[in-house]
Amino acid sequence: MPLDTDAAAHPFDAAPRTLRVWVRLAPLVYLPVFLAWYFALEGRPTSDMIVVDSPLDALIPFDARWIVGYLAWFPYLLGGIAWLFVKDWHAYREIPRLAWLLIVGMTVCLIGYTLWPTTITLRPDAYPDQGWATTVVAALQGFDDPANVFPSLHVYTSIVVAYVVATSRYVRHAWVRWAAWALCLLIAASTCFLKQHSILDAFSAAALFAMVWAGWRLVRGSTEAA
Repeated sequence: MPLDTDAAAHPFDAAPRTLRVWVRLAPLVYLPVFLAWYFALEGRPTSDMIVVDSPLDALIPFDARWIVGYLAWFPYLLGGIAWLFVKDWHAYREIPRLAWLLIVGMTVCLIGYTLWPTTITLRPDAYPDQGWATTVVAALQGFDDPANVFPSLHVYTSIVVAYVVATSRYVRHAWVRWAAWALCLLIAASTCFLKQHSILDAFSAAALFAMVWAGWRLVRGSTEAA
C-alpha cells in the first residue's frame, strides 16, 4: 500500500512553536471535553430515539465470542495513537492529520447524537450460552445503553487508526499496514455480531471518515496555497 503524500508534508511547517505544541496535544486536550459531552448524553430514554435497525442485521447472528474483537478496540486505539505520538513528536509530520481526523469526526458524531438521538433494538432477549464470552457481553450490555449509535464511534476511530498506520512513513513493512486494516475490519464486524451496532452504523462511520478525510485534504491544500 503506497504512503499517502499528505503524511510526507503538512500545512503547519511555518506555524509558531507554541501552536505546534498545542496541535500535538490537541487529541489529549480534547479527550475530557469529549468524555464530558458523551456521558452527558447517556441515560436518555430510548423510546423517543430514531431506530436505525436494518434488514441486513437479521442476516448477522448474535455471537458473544466476538467480544474478543470488540475489546481489542481499546489497545488498538490507545496503542495506535501513542505509537504515532512517540514516532512523530519531533518530526511533527503526521500528528496534525491524526488530530483533525479524530477531533472533527468525533465532534460530528457528538453533534449528531445530540440533535438526532439514535438507538437499536437488536440485542437478544436471552443470551445463548457461550461460556465466559456470554458473561462478559451480558455485563457490558447491562450498563452500556443501546443509544448514540449512528455513526459508530467504535468503527470510526478504528478506521482512523488503520488509516494513519497504513499510510505512515514510519511503517516499513507491508504486513503491518494490512494488519492494521484487518484488525479494523475485525473490530467493525464485532460491533454487528454483538448487536452493539447496526450495520448501518458501521457504514455511516466509513462515510463520515471519507468526508472528514476529504475535509483534511481541502484544508491542507488551501493552507499550502496560501
